[in-house]
Amino acid sequence: MTDERSGRGSRKRELSEQELERSTPVATGGREVRIGIFVLAGALAVLLALFLLTDPATFRGRYTVLTEVRDAGGVRSGDPVQMRGVNIGRVRRFALVEDGVRISLEINGQWAIPVDSRARVAGMGLLGGRTIEIIPGDADQTLDDGDLIPGEATEGLMDLAETLGTDAEDIVGRLQRLLADPTLAAVEGTAAETERLVGDLSALVEAQRTELQGLTSSLRRTAEEVEGSLTGPELARALARADSTLGHLNDAGLRLQTASASLEEVLGRMERGEGTLGLLSQDEALYRNLNRAAESMLFLAEDIRENPGRYVRLRIF
Repeated sequence: MTDERSGRGSRKRELSEQELERSTPVATGGREVRIGIFVLAGALAVLLALFLLTDPATFRGRYTVLTEVRDAGGVRSGDPVQMRGVNIGRVRRFALVEDGVRISLEINGQWAIPVDSRARVAGMGLLGGRTIEIIPGDADQTLDDGDLIPGEATEGLMDLAETLGTDAEDIVGRLQRLLADPTLAAVEGTAAETERLVGDLSALVEAQRTELQGLTSSLRRTAEEVEGSLTGPELARALARADSTLGHLNDAGLRLQTASASLEEVLGRMERGEGTLGLLSQDEALYRNLNRAAESMLFLAEDIRENPGRYVRLRIF
């Protein structure tokens, strides 16, 4: 009996312990996880709101400067912003405005820009890269976040090449018109004829000089021959006439030399486009008059060669 009672008592104790374990709630971390997720989501929401409502550059220790240009010239977001050759920031974004493009520049906080500065779109080299160059002013006051500075765009390599090509075409066209102009041929013909005229005059002067030398020698011989046989006033008069003739011939030679030098000077001025002859390209009547004058001078020189007695008369006695 005693054993049965003890066995029943032990089973009751075992049952009561099992019931106690079933009735005790199992400890779990679900509530704590939900609270942690809620707090994390709230923090992310606050950070997102700050990011959307404020400038992201503020979080990076930077500030924004605006500039407006008529043509952005191929600048892209992320291109460098330089001041005196030093990278001080980058291009952030663009916005089309009424008169051009507004460019937002993100500047590192350590760089201060004077308020009277200006921005310029410039090229970085032959590869075609672009940059925004800040040209600093002299003011002591510096720009704040969101300030606007004036901007300007420079010509790129392709724009410069196009301009040079247009100028080259214009120059070639002018040269072609000049070379095809009939006045150029007239000027060239006049220059050639003037050169021939100068050559003929030089030959004439040389011939007269030779004749003068021969005449002088002949007169000297004649004077020596008659010196021993003739005396008195007749010889003196003959010598005086000979001296006078020599003087006239010398004067003629000097005048011819002067005319030759003058023609050479005129030719030089004509080649430089100076004086009356330089206007031959515009005055055809003057060109024809010069041709007639040259023909007359050539005719006169030829007539002097063929008939010197018409112009120079030498009398000994």
